[in-house]
Amino acid sequence: MSKTTNPKGRLYIAGTPIAWVAVYGALVGVTSLVPILPYAGGGGYWPLATPLAGIGTLILGPIGGIVAAFVGGIIGMFIAPGAFPLGIVDATLVVLIPAVFVAVALNMGSKKYKWAFLVWQILMTVSFFVAMYAYPGVVGGWPPVSTQSYFMTTLYYWLLPLIVLLSPIGTKYIYNWARDTDTKKRTAGLFLGTWMAMNAWYISPSYWVYWILFAYPSPLLYLMSWGIYTWYMPLFAVLMTVITVPLSEALRRSGMAKPPDVIW
Repeated sequence: MSKTTNPKGRLYIAGTPIAWVAVYGALVGVTSLVPILPYAGGGGYWPLATPLAGIGTLILGPIGGIVAAFVGGIIGMFIAPGAFPLGIVDATLVVLIPAVFVAVALNMGSKKYKWAFLVWQILMTVSFFVAMYAYPGVVGGWPPVSTQSYFMTTLYYWLLPLIVLLSPIGTKYIYNWARDTDTKKRTAGLFLGTWMAMNAWYISPSYWVYWILFAYPSPLLYLMSWGIYTWYMPLFAVLMTVITVPLSEALRRSGMAKPPDVIW
């Protein structure tokens, strides 16, 4: 059985050793220099730090991983301006918020995370549609895309995660499979959970803040929503799964004390 006690003489953040948080935060910061996908619309890139920020919540625990992600974002904004063109704003949007979504999506077996996701997703969906219809593109002098077109396209991002994560698929199967000792089940649980987390992330401020600031053309936003990020999100999930499966197995066998709500 894995150890869950906290040895004396160490400092902890929600049950996670501060040393672990600091080291992982440094890793997230350094990997901000590694591009994995271009920003749709130009001007920068999505760094390896983004999926690693999500992974941190699975191996350090939700709170420890989220803190590590933010620490990494602070480091990254100084050394990787291509990944963090807006400085502290991007430290939040590019690594902190995806870490929050992954932490919640892979812990839906707990009622507190289930209700947190429901409230958060409703708020994010409302803000997303306000941003899509009221601000970008049109105010920049570009012709609007029809409300119906936007709505049908974005069902993939906000409705699918709601259905999957709030149903027994998320609260039972994804939650249990991601923690299973069987590699196939763990892989399936991690991929489904992180994919839904990334889909939900798309309607967060991590995207529409840029649309408002730079007044992207409405047709470009429509292209992003159905032709680009529909496959970016599964790619993020694949990368997180490929890294996390062997890492979680190694940690499981290490015999180290486990922080709360980790998958190993």
